[in-house]
This record gives sequence, C-alpha cells and structure tokens, in this order.
Amino acid sequence: MRELDIELTEAERGLFDRVEFDQGRLSHETWQVNAPLVEQLFDLLNGRGALPAHRLKWFTDADFNPGGRGKSREDQWRRNGTSGREVLRHPNFLAYFAYFICGPDLPPGASRAFRAAVENCGMVTSGDMPILSKAARTLARQHGLEAHFASEEFYKLALDCGLARNAGYIRDGVRSLR
Repeated sequence: MRELDIELTEAERGLFDRVEFDQGRLSHETWQVNAPLVEQLFDLLNGRGALPAHRLKWFTDADFNPGGRGKSREDQWRRNGTSGREVLRHPNFLAYFAYFICGPDLPPGASRAFRAAVENCGMVTSGDMPILSKAARTLARQHGLEAHFASEEFYKLALDCGLARNAGYIRDGVRSLR
C-alpha cells in the first residue's frame, strides 16, 4: 500500500491496516471481511472531515471529471447500478478510497518534483500551465508511466496542488504523451 497522505487517528489506523487494498488478493470470503472495514473507515474519516474536499469532489462533482460527458464518477457508478452505501462496499471502490487516503498513485520522486515545479511558479496563473504541463509530461516519461494512467494521476496531483480549474490542462498535456 502507498504511504498515507492524511493523518489517521489510532482507531482509523487500526482499520486502515486491516483493509486489503489489493483487489487481486480478494476472494469472496476476504471481501466479506473487507467491505465493512472500508465502510467503517470511510465513515470515521468523512465524519471528522479528514478527507480532502477536492478528493471527494473528484468523485462526486462532474466538473472534476474531465471527459466524463457531464457526469461525475459517482454518477457513472449509479448508471451501472451501484449507489449509496453499496459503492463503499464494492471491491472496485478500493482504488477510489486509496486516492482519498493516500493521494495520487505516482512515484514519490515524480510527485515531489511536480509539487516543486508548482511552488517555483509562485502564484500560479494560466500562463504557467504550458510549463507545468511540460514538467508533468517529462516526469511521466522519466518514470516510464503510461499516458492514460499518468494523465489521471497528474490530474489528481494538480488538484492536490490547488490548481483546480487548471488541473485539466495538466491532464490533457500528460495524456498527449507519446
């Protein structure tokens, strides 16, 4: 499992350590144990406001789903017949939940370098987007990341860096990686 990106209480850490995030290791029996742990941990974290708002919006808000054709990721789950608390208990939700807790799934060096590039811009403006997009593309290439996967993870990182409306520019730049 990736490193935690948010602070957990002792009780939350105990639950986190018991959750199996690797879907490849889940059988029906282990999922029966895992599902309530995920649900309980989500409730604790969400209840105390520990999950970053932009990460939740990434799931619930259509504006945070570029290419979603006006639908949020949550809307896509509903369209596929899963909604409400059922989502938390679904094995495919683990990847979303891991992002909520651990942040983007990028090599630590790539994350640090991109964050440094954003900080070097000072107050980021739209004029900085070509530079930051190029930096993200270069980092994805250096780390041997596949364009589609990397574009989504750098989009999440751009959200984490406070780029909000400009995060899609980073996503599109990395997606153009050849």
